[in-house]
Amino acid sequence: MIIAMRTLYQKCKLVHGDLSEYNVLYFEGHLYIIDVSQSVDLDHPHALEFLRQDCVHIYDFFRKHGVAVMTKRELFDFIVDPSIAEEAVDSYLEEVQQKILARGDISVEDEIADHVFVQSFIPKTLEHVKNVEEDVQRITSGQDTKDMYYQTITGLKDVLSRAQQSPAEQPVDPSDGSSINPAAHSNPSENITESQAVEDEENSSDSEASFSSQSEAETLADKKAARKENKKKVKEEKREARRNKVNKAVKKRRKKLSKAHKTR
Repeated sequence: MIIAMRTLYQKCKLVHGDLSEYNVLYFEGHLYIIDVSQSVDLDHPHALEFLRQDCVHIYDFFRKHGVAVMTKRELFDFIVDPSIAEEAVDSYLEEVQQKILARGDISVEDEIADHVFVQSFIPKTLEHVKNVEEDVQRITSGQDTKDMYYQTITGLKDVLSRAQQSPAEQPVDPSDGSSINPAAHSNPSENITESQAVEDEENSSDSEASFSSQSEAETLADKKAARKENKKKVKEEKREARRNKVNKAVKKRRKKLSKAHKTR
């Protein structure tokens, strides 16, 4: 069922909007979703609200029948996450299943978090985010970002997870369990040169990453400043238009005088 919901969103670019057990047919081991004609595309202003309601209906139905389900937030994230490759969906769901079995039934805390999630506004693009700079700072500093509901749908979740990955550990020598270091058996002078090269490469990577995050933050700040300037300009134009607006009574009087002049 949830794979069908993800396919509808990711491939068909649609949100059903009224998905429940009453709009799903089960025949010979297959699910058939009906009443799709009233679905909306992803650009619809209420598309995400409809999708969350679909998630609530599916969650309630299967949980009522004793199925170990994802939370509403987890189901929503699975459907909208653009970073999950099609060939990786099965392995992703296996990991989620293990997580569900390990935690048991949905806790009260998870239910409260789901309730808050369903009622919250989710920006579809970064242009709709109120405090972009603060959120970027939270991401880069490793702070808690669980309440950033838009991070999955905008692709920030994937960037964040890759940024938080720890360096790969060195391979272990099966004979004695020690770490394998190929340089330990080579010329000492070569070891020094190699270590310097690795250190230079790491410093270069750190500099590039720092410059990249700084550039992204500056770009977001520039965009926000441009939006503020544009809003200010629009307000000034509207204010000027109101100042020069002709009263309706005056317009009517001018129109009558113009008609009288034409009649003469």
